[in-house]
Amino acid sequence: MLKGALGALVTVGIVAFVLARGGGAASGPTYYKDVAPILDAKCTTCHHLGGIAPFSLTTEKDAKQYAAGIVQMTKAGLMPPWMPGADSAPLVGRDLRRLTPAELSTLTAWVAGGAPAGNPSDLHAKPFLGVGLTGPGTTVTLAPPKAYTPHATGGAIDDYHCFLLDPKLTQNTYVTGALIKPQRTGIVHHVILYDASGAQATAARQLNAESGGKGWSCFGGPNLPTDISDPGSLDRLGQPPWIAAWVPGHTTNNLPNGTGVLLHKGDLVVMQVHYNLIEAAGPDRSEAQLRLRPAATTKLIPLQTQLIAAPVELPCPAGVTGALCNRNTAIQNEVKEYGIENAYIPTALLQLCGKTLADYPQSVGTGTSISTSCDRAITQPETIYGVAGHMHLRGRDIQVTLDPGTSKQQTLLHIPAWDFHWQDVYYLVHPISVGPGDTVRVSCTFDNSKAAQPVINGKQLAPRYVVWGEGTTDEMCLGMLSVATG
Repeated sequence: MLKGALGALVTVGIVAFVLARGGGAASGPTYYKDVAPILDAKCTTCHHLGGIAPFSLTTEKDAKQYAAGIVQMTKAGLMPPWMPGADSAPLVGRDLRRLTPAELSTLTAWVAGGAPAGNPSDLHAKPFLGVGLTGPGTTVTLAPPKAYTPHATGGAIDDYHCFLLDPKLTQNTYVTGALIKPQRTGIVHHVILYDASGAQATAARQLNAESGGKGWSCFGGPNLPTDISDPGSLDRLGQPPWIAAWVPGHTTNNLPNGTGVLLHKGDLVVMQVHYNLIEAAGPDRSEAQLRLRPAATTKLIPLQTQLIAAPVELPCPAGVTGALCNRNTAIQNEVKEYGIENAYIPTALLQLCGKTLADYPQSVGTGTSISTSCDRAITQPETIYGVAGHMHLRGRDIQVTLDPGTSKQQTLLHIPAWDFHWQDVYYLVHPISVGPGDTVRVSCTFDNSKAAQPVINGKQLAPRYVVWGEGTTDEMCLGMLSVATG
């Protein structure tokens, strides 16, 4: 995250100095002719009003204000953000996100020349209208009937709330893109869209009716019955199936060409919003736009999301003792804040991954590098189209690896400098076919040192034993695959 880097006082001083040199007609690059097309292509997907970035770059005034900072951050390779390391598989969009040497040269020359505006008639880039959905189909917008004001119970600072949305599907339909718009990005930790079908749709209607149409609390998931007839539920690690998700930094809204998520006639959408109340809460009415194509006349490859979760066992660093450093206390706090089901998750993850607590030593030194991993066997023929990773504030490194420790080992995704505020799903340039005999591993490294503890209301939390938890100040180690089966 920028964390105000572009607005630092040092850049303000540089801007003032450089702009003071300007004057007269511009002989070099100008905003409207040369700079606006670069910013429109590489920056404004995040830097727009309501976007994940802390300020907008959609106007000449915006660009001039941050001119020197733009050059500083792009030359350093910090912007535009591209989190995957060079050892990741070839991923769609990398070249579109990185600035070329020619683009960097243009920005540098523009600032050196005084950041001139130039002639508005030279603007060839389209005005920024927001990050939209592309490709054939129709777009439907879904939102709760009223705004919801999140609140927490049991001493927690997190609220998971599910809203029932009806796309009014009269036939089987593919979703080829999803644009999720959190209204209050300061408190929305994530948004997940679930497909509720059959008995799950009936249960969702009942839960929503019991609240008078206001939705329901849903820590961990939508709290809908398991469909035992669904053979893919175990591989997905949960139900109902995902349609799409939003996390801070997310910009990829369209699925790969020729693919879609299949919804059936009468299906409902459950939108789970995780609100983190570190900042002051206020009414939120987040919405989602779905790009739809009829299945009867559209031949697409159906995609689904599979989750690979690893245990989280983060002891206190050396020299820190007390009740907060006790694992049982950590689990009791999870139950108090999020419900009894959370008492079983740490143990279930150990069993699912074939591990025990002995695999997680209590002596971790300063706690700056605590690792975990989990292997999942592929049980059926599949094609991997996309990959993502998810951790919280203590995360430092995450990696999703195919066939680790074998001659076929391949890194699908590696984010060596994890930043919670810049997450996304990444699609492979060349989808990979896998099947029985293949294994996917998710590996995470965390920093649970004194210096790495989250800050709440201006006060840094004390170190504690951290297990898998629903809250932003808890932790997760999660790999996600977008796959087609068969």
